[in-house]
Amino acid sequence: MNNEIKRFRGDTYPDVLEVKADGVALDISGYSFILTVSEFQSPGPSDSNLYQITGTIEDASAGIVHFSPTDIQADQEPKRFFYDIQMIDQGGAKRTIKKDIYTYMQDITK
Repeated sequence: MNNEIKRFRGDTYPDVLEVKADGVALDISGYSFILTVSEFQSPGPSDSNLYQITGTIEDASAGIVHFSPTDIQADQEPKRFFYDIQMIDQGGAKRTIKKDIYTYMQDITK
């Protein structure tokens, strides 16, 4: 399954995640989410992340979470990065639910 995210440099529209379990939307009431972008696919303990975004739950019963980058976060050099999304349930259990390539592309309008 391809979970690659592609976006144009400078665009601040949210990346949208639909959380499902066995093909059915998961009720994510009380959950939290963090999207982390890195230059490294498997960063070591001393490697810095490019940035992190705390997810905003848009529709808990439908499992919809938005990750909206700031202007500074969205203004990245056009290149390939890596990301993962961590989900924390009501009991505090953490689970990485997606991990793949995060690509910034150059556009024309600045």
